Amino acid sequence: MASISDNTQLISVFGFPTYNNFNEPTPFTNRPATLIGFTVSFLAVSWIFVVFRLYVRFRVVRLPGWDDLFVILYLLFTSVASISFLLAIKFGSGRHFLLLTFGEVRNYLVLFYILNVSLNFAATFIKLSQLFQFLRLFEKGTWAYRASVYGIIVISAWGIAYTLLSIFPCANIPDAWNVLARDARCWAYASQNPDEFTATLVSHNTLNTLFDMYIIAIPFQLYSKSGLSLRTRLGLLVLLGMGAVVVTLSGWRVYETIYFKAGWYPTRDPTWYGPRSLLLIILEVNVASICVSVPIFWPVISPYLGAIFITHEFSVNYEERASSSRSGHGRSGSDAWVNDNYYKDSFIMDLVDPLGSSTNRYLKSREKEKLEKSLRDLKDLKDESAV
Repeated sequence: MASISDNTQLISVFGFPTYNNFNEPTPFTNRPATLIGFTVSFLAVSWIFVVFRLYVRFRVVRLPGWDDLFVILYLLFTSVASISFLLAIKFGSGRHFLLLTFGEVRNYLVLFYILNVSLNFAATFIKLSQLFQFLRLFEKGTWAYRASVYGIIVISAWGIAYTLLSIFPCANIPDAWNVLARDARCWAYASQNPDEFTATLVSHNTLNTLFDMYIIAIPFQLYSKSGLSLRTRLGLLVLLGMGAVVVTLSGWRVYETIYFKAGWYPTRDPTWYGPRSLLLIILEVNVASICVSVPIFWPVISPYLGAIFITHEFSVNYEERASSSRSGHGRSGSDAWVNDNYYKDSFIMDLVDPLGSSTNRYLKSREKEKLEKSLRDLKDLKDESAV
């Protein structure tokens, strides 16, 4: 056998495949323009939405929480994953595996290793962010609160298990990107057994889809409650629509993984059959980040949109609201005043409680207080008239 260098093509060493797929038309999702366009666009949108969310939590309401920490971690790892995916295009993603050189394959597999670890982290963190957000929304003791706690426990275990499998795919980790490794002890994401490799991806992807469905179902117990405003019901439907997109992308990825046996069917060609599945999970976590971010910052930007696209009255109302917000935010009164008037304000609570449940409860109590005050004033007026 001739000496093997980084410029040696795999086909010259491993031979021609039993099933010739070299003449297959190039899939739309294998084209560099497609991969770059979708990845960059969705990553940019995710960054914009998450930054808006963090601005509101840290600068407007000044009430950050664990859900914000997890969304920051998500943003870090999804960025690493997206960059790795884009760099992998240069080293063979979208092209036939056997037509690559050994140098290209090594670089591709290193990037796949980084991509896989980052995606496992990102998928876990974005789900935890949503569930911790629910803990701020629902009251302790309710079904939704308990369901969120159970989800946090199970999803954390799922994330830890599969992330460890992605970090340690071989007894000697570099064997994961050495296609010439002899007697390599690898498993799960680096297994050379097609059934084991496929089972790892399918199990992870299937559980991922089920968890997405579980998370979407939790807040929709609110929809059947009486007394919900039209605004809240429409907000729930919008969240359901965005959640349905996440589940659709996740389910599509399960189908792709099963059909192509994670790049092993009809022949082993992971760089040819794999890009679509990887693109789908990148898009999925990005859309999920939009779902968890929109309810947080929408109450802040909606008055501006109203002022621009509807009438000037919205602008006037907002300025009045902003003025009272600044007075509380500036801490001009006592701490008790701030707690009673600023952090319990309906606008502020809308940011912490995006579906409006606690806000509605608070507004009802305020209406009751106003009614009682009006009755007292009326009684005082009658007493004065009698005198």
